[in-house]
Amino acid sequence: MNRSNYPRQSRSLAHHSDMRCNINFNFMSNDWQVSPGESHSFLQDVRTAVLKYRAASATRFSIPIEVAQSQSQHILRLGKFHGSFALWVGFYNFSNRPIFATCRLQRRKRKSGRRFTDEIEVYTKKIGRYIPLEEFLEKMFPTFSQIPVGNDAMFQWWKTNGGTFNWTGLPTELKERIIYFCMHQSQPRALYRRAIRGAPEVTSQFGKWSAMLGVSRQVRAICLRICFVGSSDLQYGKGLCIDVKGHRAFKDCMRRLGKCFQMLEPGHLPTTDETWTLAETYNHYPRIYPHLSRYATLRHAIRKINLQLSFLDSMHFFKVTTGSFAQYFQSFRLDYGIFGQMPCLNEIRIQLPDARGYLVDGPHQQGPQLFYGEPFNCPRILHRLIYERAADVLATYENVNMYGFMDEMEKEGFYELRSESRKKMKFTAKELEELYREDGGGIELEKSIIPGIHGEMVEEPEWPMIQDAFWPPKCRCKLRCRKVLYPDTI
Repeated sequence: MNRSNYPRQSRSLAHHSDMRCNINFNFMSNDWQVSPGESHSFLQDVRTAVLKYRAASATRFSIPIEVAQSQSQHILRLGKFHGSFALWVGFYNFSNRPIFATCRLQRRKRKSGRRFTDEIEVYTKKIGRYIPLEEFLEKMFPTFSQIPVGNDAMFQWWKTNGGTFNWTGLPTELKERIIYFCMHQSQPRALYRRAIRGAPEVTSQFGKWSAMLGVSRQVRAICLRICFVGSSDLQYGKGLCIDVKGHRAFKDCMRRLGKCFQMLEPGHLPTTDETWTLAETYNHYPRIYPHLSRYATLRHAIRKINLQLSFLDSMHFFKVTTGSFAQYFQSFRLDYGIFGQMPCLNEIRIQLPDARGYLVDGPHQQGPQLFYGEPFNCPRILHRLIYERAADVLATYENVNMYGFMDEMEKEGFYELRSESRKKMKFTAKELEELYREDGGGIELEKSIIPGIHGEMVEEPEWPMIQDAFWPPKCRCKLRCRKVLYPDTI
């Protein structure tokens, strides 16, 4: 604070009383203010102190406080005065009448007693004595912590404070709440035709805040944990959920998420042939090698899948073998085994193919003819082939639901088959995890072996091309499927 224009203070304040008595309260608009060019230089010190007070918190900053010199006191802009110098100032916030007070500069000793510091004190007739400026502002411009601060005021407060603060010094819980707020405020990305880098299944949850994933390892870990687990406060409350329709879209999604490492721990990126082998080992067998979780990808964090495939893709996905269908299996297709590569998966939702859809075979489809032709198409048999196989191969998963049945009888049949398949299991997934922990991660070997380096070639079985009479299935239901699906038609 510049004291070049102010002499040392004295205890004599006799001149103050005369100044307080000669006040003209009959003002209109800004008529009471001295123009900025004629205001005393001490007024700038008062403004600086007021701004420092407001910048201390967002609630204080949300209340505007302006300062102006009153015309009731005529002082030259750079005039020097005796030790009892004081300035008549009006404090206002554009909504109420100004509060007039006398401001002076008071020198005080610090607590150490060796150095002096200058403080601005304020005198008002209502209080009847000089008090520190901060105490005066707290009394005359009270704040209300119960009222939330608006976004504009918060942004201006942020700019006034320099836009930076000690992020690393904040408690982890507070960092999580800040990131929660950012994700809660984010809006879903608009659909663009151009390709989006990374995994939009994850970055879309952050919206314009996706850059937080690259701030630091700790911030990335907090962001991804919130994204993976979810929260009721967020738009994506159930965590990382995948909702896809079609085999190609599902395969692209799995490939995209499988290429992005989570990067939450040191040594998270494979750099050598050996670490790449370990990463591939965990990628395919995360439940068997949980100690390699540092190589986890975004695909390993999926919590929930909602999948809808066509009739042909569903039969390939669940590897239906009825009627020599196995001869059409293709190695490039994903199948139900992909679920075993998701250690955090806690719910599987399967949408059966639409029985009211376009029931016509493709000209070059990789499979037998599925549809006999109207009115003898039988989606009931095709549904049954799919859900009977799904009930068997998905028995190891706790939470599996299937939708799109033609009637309640088919739905009950699926859950009965699933219940029987689960009873036949020798070990549940939880029992296998307990066994793994009790045995210390498996059987101890005499020689240390790095898993997966010396892989053996496994030949795919060759299925002979058989033309059987099962395909295409003809509707022989007691009540034809067409009548069930379209009861109003003849």
